[in-house]
Amino acid sequence: MKRIVLVGFMGAGKSTVGPLLAEHLGWRFVDIDPRIEAAAGLSVAELFAERGEDFFRGEERRVAQELAAEEGLVVATGGGAFANALTRAVLKRNAIVVWLQCDFETVLGRIPPDGSRPLAANRERMRSLFAERESSYRLADVIVDANAGDPGEVARRIAKAVSGAGAAEDVDR
Repeated sequence: MKRIVLVGFMGAGKSTVGPLLAEHLGWRFVDIDPRIEAAAGLSVAELFAERGEDFFRGEERRVAQELAAEEGLVVATGGGAFANALTRAVLKRNAIVVWLQCDFETVLGRIPPDGSRPLAANRERMRSLFAERESSYRLADVIVDANAGDPGEVARRIAKAVSGAGAAEDVDR
């Protein structure tokens, strides 16, 4: 295991749990969205508005490719990264992929419809994306319930699960 990649819908806790998991493992943490923002000089919302979702998805894949060669890394992806087959293939390379599974009601409680997340302003579109992306998230190696427990507890469950991960397993069921 060279990397752990956290996937899941926006609000599942990837950016919160990721640093805690990295600290627990003595690894580094990288969140893809801030990497993209730093390179572009724009927020994710501005990138979507000014350059479009296709540009953003290309940047996700570019950053994923940069990170694919690194070891000892916990990576938090954007909510749509793993839904793209090309990006998913890059993210899976030499990594254990963990789906932070979260129910839609929990996500709604965590994500304000304030425009800071471009795909969250329209709740019906958000619900549709949530349903569309689930089949992609199911391709993860490990599934962890992100509804239950505080972020530290979720990070500990992931660390325990990945220490013996091989085939896909659901550690909370």
